[in-house]
Amino acid sequence: MSIMVTGASGHLGRMVVEELKRHVDAARIVALSRDPGKIGDLGVQTRQADFDDPDSLVRAFDGADRLLLISTDKVGYRLAQHVRAINAAVKAGAGHLFYTSAPRATEEGNPATVIPEHRGTEAALAASGLPYTALRNSMYTDLLSASVPQALASGVHASNTGAGGTSYITRADLAAATAAILADPAIPGRVLELTGPTAITGADLAALLTEISGKEIRFQALTDEQFAAGLAGAGLPQAGIEVYVSFGQAIRKGYLDLVTDVVERSLGRKPTSVAAFLAATIAPVAV
Repeated sequence: MSIMVTGASGHLGRMVVEELKRHVDAARIVALSRDPGKIGDLGVQTRQADFDDPDSLVRAFDGADRLLLISTDKVGYRLAQHVRAINAAVKAGAGHLFYTSAPRATEEGNPATVIPEHRGTEAALAASGLPYTALRNSMYTDLLSASVPQALASGVHASNTGAGGTSYITRADLAAATAAILADPAIPGRVLELTGPTAITGADLAALLTEISGKEIRFQALTDEQFAAGLAGAGLPQAGIEVYVSFGQAIRKGYLDLVTDVVERSLGRKPTSVAAFLAATIAPVAV
């Protein structure tokens, strides 16, 4: 059985390939990238796959029994890229498709700006006629690395998330769980929600930082406008501000607090908690 992974030069794709080698013979793995030269060190077969070149995708996907389509980073343009990839998979006669989607992607009220493209991709998968599974990945714990240092320095963790929770999951745990799912010959369901072990609110995060760092950190709930102004003051471009604000809205409205045992069952252990991640990575550097 051939297992192919797109975006293998990216953080998640590279990690998934490395984890796959723990489960199956490397000869069964094909890493795909627009620039195969960036993935020659992975120790598996590589192919060129450009989401803007449909012919390259058909050639790349030839022989794929299981194909992981990792969402591209071209926000605002990636739905067209994903549709090309799905159409190419159909032409190539690919087997089961797996796609890295987002939590509650089909719920119309979800305000996160990335959701429409994920929803559209899932719709394209459903219309393709191919067997598929949407891997709805919760928010990366790793993203906290960008905001926590400021909270430690100022004593305030400020956001527009209100009392909403987020079931953070580390990229490493996601990669390991995804590899285990790809390598398992069992047929998974149409949707798998991959989450961390618990939903953490802004206040919870502030309390964890206080405990781990020994510094008093308080949570400050901001309006969307206040949060956007703070991001602008930090130099973020408008497009980035809109994305961050929309994620805060989604968290506040309860779209990212879902907790499942999918990752735990795939790994055979509890996923890494936010507390463990902070203690191992951020706090030792910041204190």
